[in-house]
Amino acid sequence: MNQSSSPFAVRTVVILVIGGALLLLASILMSGFGDEIARVAGDAPAADRKDGAGYHAFKRLVDAVQPPRSAPGEPQVTSAILILTPTEATRPEDVKAIVDKRISLAEVASDDDDEDAAPLRYPTLIILPKWQVEKLPLQDRVQRTGEVNGYKVSRLIPTESDRHVEYRSDIGIAAEEYPALRPFALPDRPVSAVLGKTIYPLIGARDGAAVLGQVGSSDTFVLVDPDLVNNRALADERNAKAALAMLRAIDPENDGRAVFDKSLHYARGDRNLVKLLFLPPFLGVTLALIAAAVLAGIAAAGRFGPPIAEKRAVAAGKRALIDNIVALTRLAGRTPQAGPHYADTMLEVVSRRLLIGETPSAERLDRVHPGYSDIDRRLRDARTKSEALAAAKDLTAWKKETGA
Repeated sequence: MNQSSSPFAVRTVVILVIGGALLLLASILMSGFGDEIARVAGDAPAADRKDGAGYHAFKRLVDAVQPPRSAPGEPQVTSAILILTPTEATRPEDVKAIVDKRISLAEVASDDDDEDAAPLRYPTLIILPKWQVEKLPLQDRVQRTGEVNGYKVSRLIPTESDRHVEYRSDIGIAAEEYPALRPFALPDRPVSAVLGKTIYPLIGARDGAAVLGQVGSSDTFVLVDPDLVNNRALADERNAKAALAMLRAIDPENDGRAVFDKSLHYARGDRNLVKLLFLPPFLGVTLALIAAAVLAGIAAAGRFGPPIAEKRAVAAGKRALIDNIVALTRLAGRTPQAGPHYADTMLEVVSRRLLIGETPSAERLDRVHPGYSDIDRRLRDARTKSEALAAAKDLTAWKKETGA
């Protein structure tokens, strides 16, 4: 292979360049939209998961026993209990924004209602995460990989708190003003609880740590240990009844009607430069710049390349000289006359080699090896290029046989 030649074909190089450009663009888009893609195409919300750490059974139980009176387009504005199921990756400000919106809705509803009517409540129940999970390949299920970070989880509570773990022997119903509460069948592991000045325990430990707590005097409640209401827990009938009783105790006016929120899972990601470039109104400018870059690359590929050496007017070498003579003969229209001239030239050349000292003659060459005179006659009588070429090939074969 010539060292100056490329090891790749032009088509291969073009495919590699286009593929590299597309991969670069995909990498840029993933860096900007990766968080939103992970929310939409990643792990499903805990309320939809059917594994042991999900709340699919709790959601079905709530929908079947206590369906909401209406199907609002946005769960945050319904007066039923709004159940939040954040994960360890959920931002605390997103949880607080929902809670604050619920509180403001309750205040507006109280101002608009009649003085004699009962105030409209917007209670919120936050079920904190306890387990780190990872999605199983090619399945809609997850498996536990460990406990979540306690500091991150405590920040999901919209008030100051200290998180610690209490053993199940210390857990019991602590709020006498919530007589509808029923005890849960505790799991065979320590039960998570939080302790805070503004967290009032409804179900908790002796030292005041809350497993189910109320944030101040608001209608915001926190269930610290999800193992009381997840799919594995609700396999026990006692926990299913205790879960419904918990909802009725939180909102007795509406018989504990509840809806699950999914906006925390499908929330929009943070703003960044990539999103700014690939979202309206700057998307058109970005596409125009990409098109201009592609056109500039095509123009540059056609304009630049290895230098092309100037060709000689007359090529060097014997073969080039013969090619030039043939080309000039064709241009002059003397091709049919080449046969007799070729026959004279070859007769003289062959006679010098085989008839040393004798006069060149086709008949004398026949005595050396028969057939030369017939070939000589065919060359001289040729009137077309094909006839002359056939005779010349036979003469070459005759020379090889005689060794001339």
